[in-house]
Amino acid sequence: MIVKFTTEGAAAHDGEPAEAPFYNPALLPAALDFVDAMATAEGKPVVILANFGSVGGPMDGTSTIARVIDERFGAGIPGRVFLTGSSDDGGVDNHAGGTVTQGETAEIRIRKGHAGALRLNLWYPASDRFTVEVVSPNGAVTGPYAPPANGARASGSGSGFVYYHNGDGVDFFGAASATREILIDFSGAAGTFTVRLTGTSVADGRFDASLNPSTLYSRPDNVFETYAEAGYTVWDAAAARDNLPVNSYVLQPTWTDVDGATQTYPGNDVGMGELWPGSGVGPTYDGRLGIAVSAPGQGNITPYAPRSIFATARYSVIRDGDAPYGVLGFVSGAAPVVTGIVALLLDADPTLDAAQVRAALEQTARTDAFTGVVPNTQWGYGKVDAYAATALVRGGTADEPDARSGGLSLTTAPNPAHGGTTVTLTLDAPSSASVTLSDLLGRRVGVLHEGPLGAGAHRIAADLSGLPAGVYLVRVEAGGAVVARTVTVVR
Repeated sequence: MIVKFTTEGAAAHDGEPAEAPFYNPALLPAALDFVDAMATAEGKPVVILANFGSVGGPMDGTSTIARVIDERFGAGIPGRVFLTGSSDDGGVDNHAGGTVTQGETAEIRIRKGHAGALRLNLWYPASDRFTVEVVSPNGAVTGPYAPPANGARASGSGSGFVYYHNGDGVDFFGAASATREILIDFSGAAGTFTVRLTGTSVADGRFDASLNPSTLYSRPDNVFETYAEAGYTVWDAAAARDNLPVNSYVLQPTWTDVDGATQTYPGNDVGMGELWPGSGVGPTYDGRLGIAVSAPGQGNITPYAPRSIFATARYSVIRDGDAPYGVLGFVSGAAPVVTGIVALLLDADPTLDAAQVRAALEQTARTDAFTGVVPNTQWGYGKVDAYAATALVRGGTADEPDARSGGLSLTTAPNPAHGGTTVTLTLDAPSSASVTLSDLLGRRVGVLHEGPLGAGAHRIAADLSGLPAGVYLVRVEAGGAVVARTVTVVR
């Protein structure tokens, strides 16, 4: 089901009229409620993907849009999961952060590398007061602007900019946190602006600011030249506490287009398996991890609607991709992958809530040389593993029915397991038995028992401490029968 309340717009093409861009976040509650009502009428669970978003706002989980999400999803709300990716705003110096002390002035220098619009959105605690000066590229100094009281708004303008300073409770994003907002819209030609913050009353002093647009693939020269900090690019809705935030790693760096040319996306040169540098990453402004898992998003192949503007982009339509088929990339390419995996989990257990789905994905995520030690603000808990997560939901509990074959039954507990698990094997008659542990590629990683066993129950300890996280197969052969059970190793 597609509910459309935002679009980037499209130029006229192939007899199709032009489509104007529009975005009204106030329509999000109605869109979510419409889908929920349809799912309720059908008696089915639902996962909702909002496949858009860019930095700006408090990005701390307290904005109006974040609260709209949290009210409808989360622990105790079965069969309802919401997902929006982190953003495509990573890999560029578009976040500034620092501390202003009493009487100190912080000079935030902004290189506006492109003509047109550029927005600075800065947040700081409601307990503090900063005066603001703006130095324009022509040297004109505007201000200082005095800070408004909480509950009040101040505004002004100068050479190439419009300025707003919002006290706590009247910011443009409806933040419920005790925070103040400075929003400056720059316009006109390229040039360097400086925003001076002076602490007139400081209890905390921390500030976080974003620039938009500023991405690897669009306006990469719009950057902070001072106070730049890596990270903090999880967009406002993705920072909702009950969102499932994901980002993108490189599946395949290049493709051959319909004209036979080799194509790629900016940032794909990091190579297969590496995090796409344009992925939004944590932490959130309030210090949470920001990412649950990462998914393959760079180089996915997807069907294009034949009359869509995407089907006219010959560089992204793949060779031999009749229909047509083309490349899907960025975090917008990764998020649908995880959406499909969530659908599998809800198919396996429609009563799962968003917190349980997230836990299943995080517990079973893969780690490798790229992810490093997890969890971290880049990868979250690692690379999503559809098979392992589904296996966990379908059969990974200690009280599941015994696996049985002939006169043989098998259980494992705990499952999922960390350091070890106990295999309980019950034989109806004495027999020689082989108990082995294999990975999902069929490679034997352990022999738990080889030899005769008497009738009855036998408990065999399985040491899993040396195995990486993932799903493994316990296989028993005894008395001419074979039985197997999956066990999930978590780290």
